[in-house]
Amino acid sequence: MDKEMIKTINTLAEKFAEDTVSLRRDLHMHPELGFAEEKTAARVAEELEKLGLEVQTGIAKTGVVALLRGEQEGPTILIRADMDALPIQDKKDVPYVSGREGVMHACGHDAHTAILVGTAKVLTGLRRHLKGNVKFLFQPAEEGPGGAAPMIEAGVMEAPKVKAALALHVDSSCPPGEIALGTGPINANADEINLTIIGKGGHGARPQNTVDALAVSGQAIVALQHIISRMVNPCEDVVLTLGKIEGGYRRNVIADRVRMEGTLRTRSDELRAEMPGLIEQVLKGVTSAFGATYSLEINQGYPSSINDSVMVKTLEDAVAQLDQGFQVNKDFTPSMGGEDFAYFSRLVPSVMFRLGTGSNERTKCSAHDSFFDIDESAIPVGMKIFAAAVCNYLEGELDGKNRNKGEKSGTDSSPCK
Repeated sequence: MDKEMIKTINTLAEKFAEDTVSLRRDLHMHPELGFAEEKTAARVAEELEKLGLEVQTGIAKTGVVALLRGEQEGPTILIRADMDALPIQDKKDVPYVSGREGVMHACGHDAHTAILVGTAKVLTGLRRHLKGNVKFLFQPAEEGPGGAAPMIEAGVMEAPKVKAALALHVDSSCPPGEIALGTGPINANADEINLTIIGKGGHGARPQNTVDALAVSGQAIVALQHIISRMVNPCEDVVLTLGKIEGGYRRNVIADRVRMEGTLRTRSDELRAEMPGLIEQVLKGVTSAFGATYSLEINQGYPSSINDSVMVKTLEDAVAQLDQGFQVNKDFTPSMGGEDFAYFSRLVPSVMFRLGTGSNERTKCSAHDSFFDIDESAIPVGMKIFAAAVCNYLEGELDGKNRNKGEKSGTDSSPCK
């Protein structure tokens, strides 16, 4: 990018910052759950239509896509934001507290949406300089069951064909002006475990005539952690958590079955494929030893997101060229959280970065906390980085610098979710 374009990006982002903060607050006051983001989607579409973009609505129920065609021919890059809120009570004492009982933006998706609308305004102001196209994608239900995959199935990666993708996520552990960035898998494959231990019920005073499903479950819970500590390479990232257990009838009845639900997180696709067999091996041994049986179901959820090395470099260069004093932190611990931007990253070279939004006690609450909030000074930072990264990518792609150089693997440090 030349200096004039960089100056224009910074100027436009500051010009639209106040409106973008206002939009974020409005969305925060009116949160909607996954696949029910009707008012959010309508507001987003209204803002995008004002810019003269080609807007499509109702994709995968509530998804919105807007296309900005640059005045010069070139490839198409996609920027994604998620719009959904969480079923959490907002307990903050702020003027823009959620107006819906038991629903709030506790993960920053309101900021993601507002930043992308603001970015659309900045890039529309640069249309004559753009060497290609930009798709602005607003998806539903990232918190579950997932809106990325159905939007892809609906054809959002085509017409025109998307060649690369960008996304951000707010991060309360970083200050405004700092971003966290890594190459390779930046979070985890997130799979669901449904397990039932099946025994033989009976009277609590005559255990010899029963197979106590509760007792066997206790042994199974302990034994399953043996997989992590002794059956998997300690250099691998893996988490097995059983977060819910249901069983029993009353104090003097031995339970005939116990149901458990959990999550299995891996960063490696190879280990993801191996883990069900190891879980089966342990469960067979434990249940057969005590005369019980089991039923196991492991459902694959979001895969891990992959940050492409060339896209990471494109983003790093953009941050440096902005000359705003922004810092890139590469030393964050890899995340075991899930994120359905992964589906885009598995199709095209992609990068997701963490945008610092924590500056004080109020804005350093972790995601999914009922007091979660952000330092809104980070909003124009996100707009500037998005816009600069898009311009950098389109110029590099047109010049042939980025073609066929993407890598979708790596082990560099990546940010936490």
